[in-house]
Amino acid sequence: MEKNNIGNILLHQFVYEHPGIILKELIPCFDSSDLNKELILTKSGNNVYWASLDLSLNVLVNNIFENTNIYYEYGRIGIGRSPLFNYRVDIAIPKNERVTAVHIGDGSYGFSLGNGTTGGFLPEIIGIGSNETDAGLYFLGIAGNNIASDTPLIILDGRNAYGKKLDNRPVLGITSGDYNNFNVLVNYSGNVKINGELDTKDVILNGVSLSEKINELQEQIEVLKTKIT
Repeated sequence: MEKNNIGNILLHQFVYEHPGIILKELIPCFDSSDLNKELILTKSGNNVYWASLDLSLNVLVNNIFENTNIYYEYGRIGIGRSPLFNYRVDIAIPKNERVTAVHIGDGSYGFSLGNGTTGGFLPEIIGIGSNETDAGLYFLGIAGNNIASDTPLIILDGRNAYGKKLDNRPVLGITSGDYNNFNVLVNYSGNVKINGELDTKDVILNGVSLSEKINELQEQIEVLKTKIT
């Protein structure tokens, strides 16, 4: 057994060319078609063969990079630990510590995801725009076709750990730097609370247009005024 000039281990097999006559050394040969493959020793019955290893197969490799904490396991990558469950990329970050796990940006502005609290674990997504004319975070959905559907293009789905409907806290809150005073709050029953003015052309309640209803009432008021005068 020896290493070649790129660090691969080469195994040599000694067999009888003719029983009882001579030993012959079989050395694996590498040609241009085998540059991306290695040779492994496989055993079938009492015979030993040289076989080509297909590197596209899923293999288990821990600490694939020396002196790093990067793992590869069955087509999945783990950073900080072996990848959990069926996550294709799994990054370990601690509880009780504000940590950014992923950042994509130009060095000053960008998008990050991590733990947002020092008291447990709170998934936090942050987007920072490059100037005042840019939104800090976009959620953009693109439809794959023109087929009509009742399914919204973007869905925010809050549920409990069992995949069931929430019944103990609001589903969605919108605020501007004040977690004790939400501008918009949607509870688990779908009721919406708005803290501020509602600027809209119309509001539909139970199929009734409020703007049309207000116009009808205004017309009735004008008729009553005319009768009174």
